[in-house]
Amino acid sequence: MKKDYRIPSLPRMFEQVTRQIIQYIVSEKLEPGSKLPTERQLSALLQVSRSSVREGIRVLELLRFLESRQGEGTFVADPPPFFIPWLAIAQPPADPACDHYFEIALMSADHVLTLSLQQNRTYRRELPPQPFWENFCTVVLDLADELPNPYYAALCSDIFQLLTANDYFAKKPAPFALDRFLEAFNRGDLAAVKACLDLLRK
Repeated sequence: MKKDYRIPSLPRMFEQVTRQIIQYIVSEKLEPGSKLPTERQLSALLQVSRSSVREGIRVLELLRFLESRQGEGTFVADPPPFFIPWLAIAQPPADPACDHYFEIALMSADHVLTLSLQQNRTYRRELPPQPFWENFCTVVLDLADELPNPYYAALCSDIFQLLTANDYFAKKPAPFALDRFLEAFNRGDLAAVKACLDLLRK
């Protein structure tokens, strides 16, 4: 029996086609790295115009559900667990938005550090001679990568990437020496680690 990937009409065509393509991926159980049919084939399969298919693919590329490779085609991607629109459209957010993202980054870092200390982890890796914020981000991401829940690492990584790309940290002086923070962490002093994080919030 021929499968029907059409869904009831939606207010905007790009929403309909986007959802149809996702429905196709899910129904066919396509794994990340799987190649999609051509625009012409999708147009016939979904019973929509090629221009609508092209627009739907473009939306899903922005959302990082799909990846187009020049001369090869369009492939299913491994979508991120969090979507930060500024990263997708490659436009710098305004300073207030960056401040809000920074708050979320620190909240996430706090959680990563707390969970790591509860697991009696230490941080002994050699850090290169680079600015405070780059090394702080490296420490948090390294620790987040070791946690069983990968979403902490994904969220921290996306936000740090966004803030770094927009020179946010260039405007923030280092509030203390990173060695002080690492010493507190390595001796398992949660109160001292929290005190350092409070200084970062000021």
